[in-house]
Amino acid sequence: MQNWSVHTVSLHDQPALWDTLHASAVNATVFSSTRWMTLMSQVFQRRPLAFVLTGSEGPACGIPLLMHKRGPLRVAAALPITLYAGLLRADRDCAGFPVLMSAMERYFHYIAVSAITHPDEDGVLLRRGWRLRKQQSIRIPIHDMSAVWDGYSQSLRRKLRRASEGGFRLDDDPPTSLIVRMFEQSYLRHGNLPPIPSATVERWLTLLRQQRLVHCFAARHADGRCAAVRVVIRDGDMLYDWLAGTDPAVAPASSHWLVHSVLELFSQAGCSGFDFMGANTPGVSDFKRGFGGQTVEYHEAEWYRPNLLRHVNAIRGKRLRLRRGFR
Repeated sequence: MQNWSVHTVSLHDQPALWDTLHASAVNATVFSSTRWMTLMSQVFQRRPLAFVLTGSEGPACGIPLLMHKRGPLRVAAALPITLYAGLLRADRDCAGFPVLMSAMERYFHYIAVSAITHPDEDGVLLRRGWRLRKQQSIRIPIHDMSAVWDGYSQSLRRKLRRASEGGFRLDDDPPTSLIVRMFEQSYLRHGNLPPIPSATVERWLTLLRQQRLVHCFAARHADGRCAAVRVVIRDGDMLYDWLAGTDPAVAPASSHWLVHSVLELFSQAGCSGFDFMGANTPGVSDFKRGFGGQTVEYHEAEWYRPNLLRHVNAIRGKRLRLRRGFR
């Protein structure tokens, strides 16, 4: 019988064990890397931890978290704009998964993660009292742009043809302040609050640009005005759509044109896939589905130790969703 051990790893001080798992994990992404997690800890003032399950053959699976304390409670809230940073596995199946969950539940009072999980892992989580919320993203294979074009909806093709006649110019170095302002305005225009304060987004994006973890683009109108912005992250041959903003008053279909231009650029650079990083908001989801692609399912998972915390968090979460325009 396998003897399992769970290690609590500080990603600030001793990341070696987590880095070993990340290097061998079949589902590792940049979002679960030590580099990404430590940068986030700097922005959000949280302690970056990883719980790693090891067996006789070394690290088997693990989860990275940002921990902070609310009074006597140890909390690991969901990582913002960071999908696929949940469960890492050295193999597709990890028999010691329940042991890992047990150790995390003993340490924390509240945990939230997003991850692509297998049905057997979902069953373990549900039996342990976790709440799972099924979410979706859209991925587009982009190694062949002619096939990408064929997958576009007819409506999108018409918009792109009209946009190409409007004289848009691709700006590959827009100011960070411009990106943040357009990101914020995309929410405020609909009477909603952005999910992260602008000052935090600007500090975060500044650090990401300094470390060359992101690529930033803007669609410029012929008169020089910015109509749309996009921030993407390249991880190997995969491209992730991380942040966006638009001003439709400048020019219609600018976001459509900008996404298409980014796909063309990175297809030529050798990328094979583009992930929209979520397609769960009405309106935004319709925009993304027009580009075709394949639906990818993942889960937002939550666990609470005290039942009272569950109810308090549910009320708080409902209020935040209403303020941000979600029902």
